[in-house]
Amino acid sequence: MELFAQQVLNGLVTGSVYSLVALGLTLIFGTMHVPNFAHGQLFMFGAYLSYALVRAGLHYWAAIAVAGLAVARAALEWLVFRPLRQAPPLNSMIAALGVMLFLEAVAQNIWGPEFRHVDTPYGNVVSLFGLPVTTHRLILLAAASASMIGLLGVLTRTPGGAAVPATAQD
Repeated sequence: MELFAQQVLNGLVTGSVYSLVALGLTLIFGTMHVPNFAHGQLFMFGAYLSYALVRAGLHYWAAIAVAGLAVARAALEWLVFRPLRQAPPLNSMIAALGVMLFLEAVAQNIWGPEFRHVDTPYGNVVSLFGLPVTTHRLILLAAASASMIGLLGVLTRTPGGAAVPATAQD
């Protein structure tokens, strides 16, 4: 029974990460009406960038923040999708596939095909309802939950959040 409970907890942590990726993809698709096939590669590129920054000596959280800002500022909307706004939707999908392949090739050329790992400063194990779990996983679960609840609050309770569905409809 303990193994089952541990696997449920592992599934919740992994699912929370996947839900954040899906949340971003859904938000982008809802406003741009273009499936951004490069969305996962942007996450991958941010992870590799944070890995490189940590290896270069930057603090763990600073590396994550810099990599997140760099990926967010990738400006794919302005550089790739905005010029194709008047083109048929197929062109935007092909452009997204091109960005996806480009980011994969860049990451492969810089970091290679091997698995990379960043040591977290939160690797200590705590007991949660009798189950051993690392602090890093608890932080991940809490951050994902807080992000989803925060985004829901912004989308449903602020004027800027109300503009997102309005933009999608216009």
